[in-house]
Amino acid sequence: MGEQHRTRTPSGIELAWRAARTRGESGTGEARSGPRPALSLERIVAAAIGIADREGLAAVSLARVAAALGSATTSLYRHVRAKDDLVVLMRDAAAAPPSGPPPEAGHWRAALAAVAWQIHDLHRRHPWVLSVPASGPPSTPNELLWGERMLAALAHTALTPHDQLRAVTLIYGYAREQARLALDPVVAGAGADGARDYFGFLASVMTPDRYPRFCRLFADEANTGSIGHTAEDFQFGLDRILAGLAELDRDG
Repeated sequence: MGEQHRTRTPSGIELAWRAARTRGESGTGEARSGPRPALSLERIVAAAIGIADREGLAAVSLARVAAALGSATTSLYRHVRAKDDLVVLMRDAAAAPPSGPPPEAGHWRAALAAVAWQIHDLHRRHPWVLSVPASGPPSTPNELLWGERMLAALAHTALTPHDQLRAVTLIYGYAREQARLALDPVVAGAGADGARDYFGFLASVMTPDRYPRFCRLFADEANTGSIGHTAEDFQFGLDRILAGLAELDRDG
C-alpha cells in the first residue's frame, strides 16, 4: 500500500520518438546510391506500409515484412519486436508532416482547411490507418505536427488555448471520419446499381408513420441517384466548422 502508480509510455510510442531523433541527427534519410542499405527501422516500416496499402493491416506481420525485405524474421527484432509497436510506427510514418507554408495572420481559415484536406487525403491513401484502434490523443512525432500546424493557424484568432485544443480535436476527428465514410464499401463502390439497391431496401423497411421526413425526402428521385461521398460533401461540413470557429473568434 502507498506505492505510487506510474503509467509507462507504450514501447511503440517510445520507438517512434527515438526514430524521429535519429532522423533529425542523420539528416533527411534520403536513399543513396551504392550497395544495398542495411536493414533499418525506416526500411522495415516502409515495407510494412507497402504491404498494408496493398492488402490491409491484417496482412502485416514481422515474418511477412522480413520476407519482403529478404531477411530473417529474427533480424527484425533488433529494431522492433512486436507487431503492435510496428503498427504505431507505421501510423506515424503514414502521417507525413503537413506541407505548405506556415499559416499567416488573416488566413487562418485557409490554413485549417488545407490541413483538414491533407488529413482527409492521407487516410484515403492509407485506408488501413482507419483500422488502427484509437488509444488516446495523438502522441507520436508526425501526428503531433498536424496539431502543431493547426495551433499555429489558431494562434491568429481570439480563441482561448482550451478552445484551440478543442478545435484541433474537432477538425482532425471530422477529417478522419469523413475519410472513413468515403472509403466505406457501401458508399465508395455503390454506383447507380448500388444506389438503387440501397434506397430500394430503405423503401421496403421505412414507413411514413415512423420515418415521415425520410420518406418524403426519398420520394424525390433527385435525392436517390447516388450515395457516394464527394469532395463537395467534405467541404460542406468543413465550411460549417470553420464558420463556427470564425463566430467564436468574433465573440472573443
